[in-house]
Amino acid sequence: MTKTGVSTLFDSIAHRYDLLNHVLSLSIDRLWRRRLIRMAEPRPEERILDICTGTGDIAAAFLQAVPEIRVYGVDFSQKMLEAGRRKTARVRPGAEKSLFPGDALALPLSDSTFNITTMGFGLRNLPDKRKGITEAARVLKPGGRLFILEFAPPRSSLLSVPYRFYLGRILPIIGGIVSANRDAYHYLADSIHGFLRPEEVTALLEESGFTDVTSHPLTGGIAYLYRGIAAGSGTS
Repeated sequence: MTKTGVSTLFDSIAHRYDLLNHVLSLSIDRLWRRRLIRMAEPRPEERILDICTGTGDIAAAFLQAVPEIRVYGVDFSQKMLEAGRRKTARVRPGAEKSLFPGDALALPLSDSTFNITTMGFGLRNLPDKRKGITEAARVLKPGGRLFILEFAPPRSSLLSVPYRFYLGRILPIIGGIVSANRDAYHYLADSIHGFLRPEEVTALLEESGFTDVTSHPLTGGIAYLYRGIAAGSGTS
């Protein structure tokens, strides 16, 4: 799907995106984001960029964890950004001004600007995943940290069959009823089925210059949390 098509798709489901995420995951997605925040160990003086910020869940979680921290978010779906701005404003009035439109493959930002970059459930939607990762690296300071939270088909055969059934049959039905756009949730299911294996994601990170790359399976491996350190000496 083209970038314009993906943007239009997310615009169409933005009004129900958070509700569906929490209901369909039994709120497990909240636990995954908390794990990301704990692993990131953000400090008040740091600057964070949440790429593919969507409705601002990760940005809001950072603001709640460290109220003084400077968090920015970028996304190409205007409707998702509007929801994200409302959410971050509830956590810290004025924070909504730091969420802005932009392309993850050509970030409108200077090199070596941020201490932390994050991407939650956005990598699989990028038409050029390698470019998305190199852009995240470009805007990081030397020694900065990248965290990617993304779905993956579970490796366990015990989980694989019910999970695939859930993605292919249950998710589109419930998503279609609540959002009135079943096609969008067929796309989301297909994007998970066709996504890179965890070892392919870690290889991309290493090929893009990240060091100390790690991957952490979540909830039986249906999602993974990846971490990499930007090339360069010194600390972020």
